Amino acid sequence: MREGSNRSRWTRRTTAVGGAALSALVLGQLALTGPVAAVPGLSIRTTTGPSNSVAKSQSATCPTGTTVIGGGGAITGSGLGQVGMDIMLPLAGGSAYSVTGREDENGVAGNWAVTASTLCAPAPSGLVTVSGSSAPSFGTSNWFEKSCPAGKHAIGVGGAVVGASNSEVILEDLRIQQNSVVVAGVEDGTGFAGSWWLDATAICADPLPGEQRVVDDSSYSSAAVQSVVATCPAGTRVHGVGGEILGGEGQVRLTEMRATSSTAVTVRAMEDENGFSSNWKVRAYAVCAN
Repeated sequence: MREGSNRSRWTRRTTAVGGAALSALVLGQLALTGPVAAVPGLSIRTTTGPSNSVAKSQSATCPTGTTVIGGGGAITGSGLGQVGMDIMLPLAGGSAYSVTGREDENGVAGNWAVTASTLCAPAPSGLVTVSGSSAPSFGTSNWFEKSCPAGKHAIGVGGAVVGASNSEVILEDLRIQQNSVVVAGVEDGTGFAGSWWLDATAICADPLPGEQRVVDDSSYSSAAVQSVVATCPAGTRVHGVGGEILGGEGQVRLTEMRATSSTAVTVRAMEDENGFSSNWKVRAYAVCAN
C-alpha cells in the first residue's frame, strides 16, 4: 500500500522524485576510484552506456563483498534539457545502482548516454534499506519523505517518478536529510494528463565516524546551465550523494548528480529547449565522514 504524500503546488524548498523502470540494463566499462575512508573498503564505481537516442538504463555494480551505500548518475550528449534521469535507485539486494534516462515527449534528434555511479563498501554497521511510494499526484508537483528506522542516519537516496511513458514528469530532487530522504517530482512545462507517483528509497546505517552533511548552492540566476560542487572537509570522504533543483518549475532537468571524486559531489542541471526566464539554482548534498 502506498504511504501518504504531500500534494499541491509547493515552493522549491522541498525536494526529490522518481521514474518508471526499464527492464534491460546495458552494462558498460567500469572504472574504480576512491580511497578507504570511514567505511573500510569504500570505493566509487562508474559505468557509461551506449550513445544513441532511445530510452535506456545503466547500472554500476559493486565488487563482490561490498554493497551500495549511495549513488547517482549523469546524462551526456545532445538535448540534455530534454532528457530526464527518471529513475535513480539502488537495485534489490544492494548489488548495483541503476539510472534510467528518457527523452521528453518532443524527442531529441541527437545521441546521448547514461552514466551510473555508485559508492560501494562492505556493509557498515546497522545498514538497512527502506522504500516507500507516495499516493498518486493530483497536482502538477508532488514530494514524498521516507524515514530511516529510529537511531539510524540516511547515507544514500534513490528516487523515481512512475506513471508517464516518457520524461513528461521530472525527477527533480533527491535530498538526504539526517534521518530521512525526500524525493520530489514535477510535471514538465506542457503538463501531464495522467496520474503519477513517486518511489523513494533511503539507505540507512548507524551514524558514521565524524559524519557531517555539506550542502552547497549554485548562483540563483536564469542561466541555461547551473552547476555546483559540495566538497567534504579535509580528512573526510564522500559517503553519500544528493541533489535538487530549486525554482525550476518543471522547465529544468538534472543532468548530473554524483560523486565526481572521493571528496566532491557535483550537481548540474539544464533548462529545456524552450528556455526558462525565471531564476533558479541547483543544490548539492554530500554526506562526509572521516
